[in-house]
Amino acid sequence: MTFKNLLKISAGTVGAVAIALPAQAAGFTGFNFHAYTDYANNPTEDIFLQSVSYGNSNISNFSLVNGAELITNGSHLGPSSTDLGDNATSPNGAGATEMPSGDQVVDFLGNLNLNNIVDTEDTGVSVFELSFDGPVNTFYLFERGINSAFTVEALDATGAVIDNFRISQDLWTNAGYSIDTTEIGGAQQVGSYGLTLDQSISKVRIISNGAMDNGPDYKIVAAQVPEPGSMAALALLGGAALVAKRRKQAA
Repeated sequence: MTFKNLLKISAGTVGAVAIALPAQAAGFTGFNFHAYTDYANNPTEDIFLQSVSYGNSNISNFSLVNGAELITNGSHLGPSSTDLGDNATSPNGAGATEMPSGDQVVDFLGNLNLNNIVDTEDTGVSVFELSFDGPVNTFYLFERGINSAFTVEALDATGAVIDNFRISQDLWTNAGYSIDTTEIGGAQQVGSYGLTLDQSISKVRIISNGAMDNGPDYKIVAAQVPEPGSMAALALLGGAALVAKRRKQAA
């Protein structure tokens, strides 16, 4: 059998395997991850995210928030404001802002400094639509205090909701660092939780429902991560091609 024909058979086999892979239900899937930071036991200073790991994934190439539309944010002192560590770098030089603009929210969420956050009170409803700087399918979320909840909605290109996921208080795990920001009187531990989507999007909506969600204080970054099924198919195709090449050389 020629190398060319063998490669055709291998490619056909891979296609059959890929088609036979179990289909995932549309929507979000939650997971826990480990965050690697430069935290040096000072919760008031800058704390930069370096990478995250979970399962067989180690991600350091992140997509950041580059647009924010404040759909609902009350009319007096929030309920969502920008906040930062007491001695952390202000991304825009203006410090924390009680009634931020969309651009100011981007300043605080659109970087890897985990001590630049959005602080939400437990009164009123806050709805922010956040855009990312490229297509993404995986989201890494952080919540100061590990005692609050919020809902994440995935939006398609028309703004329609694809799916939603409420990260309840019991889902957070310790992210391995604490922060002490201008709106609190001492350091609080930060929790982490991840969401992956079965398709790529560029915008999410974050909803905080006042007292029901206990005022989440959050940070979000994202990434485009290859689907396990796609990686398996590519690996199988590469292996088949290598075997065919070795058989041709042996012949």
